[in-house]
Order: sequence, then structure tokens, then C-alpha cells
Amino acid sequence: MHVNLIRPCVGISSPTMLFEHQESNRTITGKDGQKLTYFTTRNTPKRSAEILNGGSIYWIIKGAIVMRQTILNIETLPDEAGRNHCKISTCPDIMLTVPEPRRAMQGWRYLETSQTPPDMHPLDPDDTSQDDIDPKMAKELAALGLL
Repeated sequence: MHVNLIRPCVGISSPTMLFEHQESNRTITGKDGQKLTYFTTRNTPKRSAEILNGGSIYWIIKGAIVMRQTILNIETLPDEAGRNHCKISTCPDIMLTVPEPRRAMQGWRYLETSQTPPDMHPLDPDDTSQDDIDPKMAKELAALGLL
């Protein structure tokens, strides 16, 4: 069983914008030369082993969970001042989810698998037609099988 993380996507207004931002900041890591995306946080999750067992980061944009990325690695590293921070590496592929409204928060929280919104389809960075869809309407359309 795995657990996920949920985090607001500050300064990003659409899934396509997140993809483009991450694409310009990807680093080559790993033996296979795969380019990975990462973000840093102040605190390392205490449930890292559960997260690395298949967990994802669910991103909140404009008050709703709208996408997720699979978490590949979690490292605790010191910064220039010697304080520890956490580097979380994710798969570059973004999976759009059925939008689910969420209140504002700071940092990240755990998200149990039973509370995650269903996946819709992978992000196509060239298709921006769903970037501005209303989360409530998208949830209703998905319930009807239209999205």
C-alpha cells in the first residue's frame, strides 16, 4: 500500500504551464540518462518508504487538484547554510485527474489513496483546451462520462 502527497502549485496557472516550467528545469539523473523533474521542501516526509512504494504528488492549481506525477525518489540534502531540505524527484509525465476542489494550504500534506481523484488521461502539452476548465464542471462532466 502506498501514500501520496498533495501540494499547491504556486505561481502556476495550468497543467501546461507546469509542464513547460518543469521541462526547462529538468536535470539528467540516473544510470539510464533519464531527465527528471524535482522540487524541494523544507521537511522530509516521515512516510517516505510508503510514498516510494508507488505514490504520487497531486498538484493543486486554482483551488482544485487537477494533475499528478509519480514520485521516484526522496532525498534529504543540506543547503549552502548547512540546513537540511528535501529533494523529491518525479517522473516528467503528468497525468490529468478529475478536478477535485481543495482549500488553500501551505507546504505539502499526505493524501491517502482512498482520497485521490481518478485519473483522466496523460497531459498533452500541445493541447491547452482543458487548461481553463472549471473544476466543478469538469467533475460533473467526468461523472457523466463526458470528460
